[in-house]
Amino acid sequence: MSNYRKLLVLGLLAALLVLAAACNRQPEGEPSPVPATVAPVEATDAPPPTPADTPTLSPSDTPTSLPVTDADVDRALTVVRDFLGQLSTGAYREAYGSRLTTAGQERLSELILGRLALSNPHISFFELLGAEPQGDRISVDVVWRETYDGQGDVGDQQASVLLARQDDTFLVDDIELGTFEPAATPIPPSLPRADVLTQTPTVGQPLSVRASGFQGGETILAWLELPDGVTLDPVFGVSDADGTFETTYDGSVIAGLEAGNWIWWVQALRDSGRNAGITFAVAPEPTAAPTEPPTATPRPVVVQPTQPPAVPPTQAPPTDTPAPSTAYGAPILLWPEPLTSREYNSALIVEFQPVAEELAFDEYYQLNMTATDQQGNVYNGGSIQGKGDVCSGQYSVPCRQLIADERFMRPFFLDGVEARLDWSVQVVQDAGIGQFTPVSPPSEVREVILKPQSQ
Repeated sequence: MSNYRKLLVLGLLAALLVLAAACNRQPEGEPSPVPATVAPVEATDAPPPTPADTPTLSPSDTPTSLPVTDADVDRALTVVRDFLGQLSTGAYREAYGSRLTTAGQERLSELILGRLALSNPHISFFELLGAEPQGDRISVDVVWRETYDGQGDVGDQQASVLLARQDDTFLVDDIELGTFEPAATPIPPSLPRADVLTQTPTVGQPLSVRASGFQGGETILAWLELPDGVTLDPVFGVSDADGTFETTYDGSVIAGLEAGNWIWWVQALRDSGRNAGITFAVAPEPTAAPTEPPTATPRPVVVQPTQPPAVPPTQAPPTDTPAPSTAYGAPILLWPEPLTSREYNSALIVEFQPVAEELAFDEYYQLNMTATDQQGNVYNGGSIQGKGDVCSGQYSVPCRQLIADERFMRPFFLDGVEARLDWSVQVVQDAGIGQFTPVSPPSEVREVILKPQSQ
């Protein structure tokens, strides 16, 4: 029984082997297939990109800025030199139109055609301190000096001028202002002053007056203004070596005139252009019972000064120097208040009633300013002339204004201590070569407390 089972198992195995060989047999005439080599595949979290998903770099995305070379730096220095040179000579619009990038014209229009286009102060000196690349731009460090005509230096302004490439060159793209170093305020010469030497001025009595603070040997013009605004004929003379001018009006010249407050005006011609005036009370002429009928005394036309006159008494004043006129009254001040204050880096805007609807072409309003320290010493002074802008405030009367901007006001502020600024407004006439002759009395004098530059 056991042998029979062994034969049966062997027979089944043989049958299975024959069946397997028949299944694997290929048809005649066909080659046997070669197994394909399978490449290893790395596992990824996303499907492989298709050609449509592959990004391409368009020409507009390609960086176009070129590296800054030493030659570019040299050219930038030349551009900045010419740019500041144009500003220092007043060619502001030429500098704006030819030395700035398109973006720079937008950023710097207010600076170039505003602050740096002022006739005063102006750039009187500049220096290039060096240049270096700054990214795709070039930074040029500079310093320029700002100066007021007739008053000296205001201070030195440090700045960085940034240039950018436009087309095939570098142009000014921006200006970064740095430290401003104010110049030491020079002590100006003492202001001219007028004095009445006669103890008790009286109509019909000799009147002696004196003015000081002028240059030595300059031509002086003086005249008396009466309470009703009428002026006596002018007196010409020459200041002495100390800048003093003195004269005496004879009693017969001022006899019969109106008593009250008189004004003596004195003006330097053509040289320093300085002027002064003094108001003083004149008593009426004493009356006495006449012993005989009085005879009328003709009023002389010309007053003899105590010093040799620069112009002969019989000769009329020079035709190019008009005799002073007081056809205008004094401007009436509206603002600021009689006593006010200003912080450092503040402007002074004054408003006043005009003396006429329109001034003559050679006449201007003049803002006069005198600064004194806490001891009462005068350390600075200046004036601004103009036709006056229309006030922006609301007034029931016509109003004009004059502006002393922040840069003009800086030299008036002291470092660490308060100071006082006295100001007034009057009408002046252009006498030529930058000189102005008063043609109206000055307004009242108002006061501004100047806060210290630093505490």
